[in-house]
Amino acid sequence: MNKEEIRICLTGGATGGHFFPLVFISQEIKKLAEKENLNLKIFYLGIKPFKEEILKNEGIDIYRIPEMKLRRYFSFQNFIDFLKFPYAFVLSFYYLFRFMPNLIFSKGGPSSLVVVLAGWILKIPIFIHESDSIPGLTNKISGFFAKKIFLAFEEAKTYFNQSKTVVVGQPIDINLIQEKVIFEDYKRFNLDPHKKIILVLGGSQGSKFLNDLIIEALPQLIDFGQVVHQTGEANYQDVYFYAKGILLEKKPQKLKDYHPFPLLSNQDLIILMKLSDLVIARAGSGTIFELASLGKQSILIPLDEDVGGIHQRMNAIIYDAKGACKILEEKNAKVHLLILVVSELINNQELMNKMKESALKFAKIDASIKIAEEIINFVK
Repeated sequence: MNKEEIRICLTGGATGGHFFPLVFISQEIKKLAEKENLNLKIFYLGIKPFKEEILKNEGIDIYRIPEMKLRRYFSFQNFIDFLKFPYAFVLSFYYLFRFMPNLIFSKGGPSSLVVVLAGWILKIPIFIHESDSIPGLTNKISGFFAKKIFLAFEEAKTYFNQSKTVVVGQPIDINLIQEKVIFEDYKRFNLDPHKKIILVLGGSQGSKFLNDLIIEALPQLIDFGQVVHQTGEANYQDVYFYAKGILLEKKPQKLKDYHPFPLLSNQDLIILMKLSDLVIARAGSGTIFELASLGKQSILIPLDEDVGGIHQRMNAIIYDAKGACKILEEKNAKVHLLILVVSELINNQELMNKMKESALKFAKIDASIKIAEEIINFVK
């Protein structure tokens, strides 16, 4: 006799911050389903995911809907997206009616709201996860329709019906986090294990502001050790040639210590975090919880509020209040100040040790396991 198929729909994966948690949670769901001998089917419904090939390798089917965005400001694109909404809704309704999943799990982000609304009309249970201390508009609305709301930050509770909320942290790749560093990791990235390593991360899509700041600071920054720099794919060529030119002019002997990469896989990113002595990064939730789980010292430069909203700034403030990082606001992030903070940290082992302890206390390494357990227990 065939077992009844349990179907779970994932939605919300346009950026790395929304996409990778879906992957990590689905991996844990599959482990639990295999352990309990469940007949499980997971599929993705939404706009083009950040990395389609990863979902396909995980055996997750992909069903696409048109891309839309909820903007809080005037734009002619709002009218175009408004016209897309009925078609995206009908398409979402069709796929959900066709496959009738036992549960929809939404990570938020562009276009996931139509999937949530269609699912609610079809009386499909909805779980969501909010990564930031201040929720995005999509998740604020989706929260009304959700049966359960998972949160990365305790501070986000005030935006939702608290009887539905569970604070679990941000889903991260537990297996990668727990792997030990080996000497080959240094060789693979052409790094010297005897020199300090500063890792610069501008997010999955890169950051022009951070790239420009690092290039300008590079002749001084590279005196502290090796600099590994994720530039973003669109920015890589410009950053590489500018940085190379500056170093050839001012510090030619240090050129070998600068290591730019257009985009790092999640595996490489975690390995480089482990190898690094200090991380300079944006303040996305995924980055913060990965840094915390590794006990890694960091300088966070949140996105400017006019560009990315206030959520990254609040994420960083909460993390800084625990003593786990230092913050530089974009408007204050000048070369001399960046170098001052780097010097203050990297030359003060006692302070670095305290930041490591604070980061580890903040960590919630098992978020993906907790969410997967809640999902499996519910659908069973």
